[in-house]
Amino acid sequence: MKLKFKPALALLACIVLFYMACKKTSQPPDAPTPPVIAPVPPPATTLSEAAASSLIAGNLMQTLSGAYGGVNINDGIMIPGFATQSNGKASIGADLKDLCPFFPDTLINYNTTTGDTIKSKTTGIFKFYFTCLGGYPNYSVLKGCGSYDSLATVGVAPRDSFIYNIKAYYQATILDSANTTLVTNGTVNKLISFDGNVKSFVDTRATKSPINPSSVHAYYTLKGLVIDLTKNGDITSGTVAFEAKGTNNKIPWYYTGSIQFLGNHKASFTINTLTYNVDLLTGKASAGT
Repeated sequence: MKLKFKPALALLACIVLFYMACKKTSQPPDAPTPPVIAPVPPPATTLSEAAASSLIAGNLMQTLSGAYGGVNINDGIMIPGFATQSNGKASIGADLKDLCPFFPDTLINYNTTTGDTIKSKTTGIFKFYFTCLGGYPNYSVLKGCGSYDSLATVGVAPRDSFIYNIKAYYQATILDSANTTLVTNGTVNKLISFDGNVKSFVDTRATKSPINPSSVHAYYTLKGLVIDLTKNGDITSGTVAFEAKGTNNKIPWYYTGSIQFLGNHKASFTINTLTYNVDLLTGKASAGT
């Protein structure tokens, strides 16, 4: 019997070629080299200490000046105009026996219009009293005053709406000689020390622009703030401890710290062991030493 090798060899060659072809086409092509992409930093979750110092400084100074409602400490020992029926200053008798028992405790409810565009409504309570040396009826010297207000203001302006919630307790003490019934604009008493506690919640929302809502919610503890009424309300010394949080351009922030007033409308802020010097007139903050 003759073996038929030629057909078998031809079949085997076809199988080998088919297998090699399949194996070759099953190899994936070389993967392209991916482009180098720089990492994208995560979005900011908090403001820097310097930016927060600037915002807190602005909020504190506006609050102390009565811009958000309440007592303006730059007026000295004086009943604020909002506690009277008119916009003028309160008129008190010249006798200390009339002053020192004087204790307004009143509900506040008034509307304010600035020009034709800014309108607001303020409601709340206000308490005030003078303090004098000597006992009734032999009061001898005006010593200072105490005040407490809890006020809410809601308003609208051309480009935004705003809500202010202010609670402030102040104990003021005259530091220079005083033998008068009422101190006005620093004409008699020039140096006054303030202690107290303040809550200042300020929220604003743009009405006709893409600006995001912003807020500053702060608590302040005042200790020995000395005001020089002859120098545009310059705080020459004293400290404030604060706890504050807020949002700015959708960025949330929260800080606690302290403020040391240096005079000449300057203050030193300490946050997270970092120190920043802040110009209280401009709000500009720079790294301290």
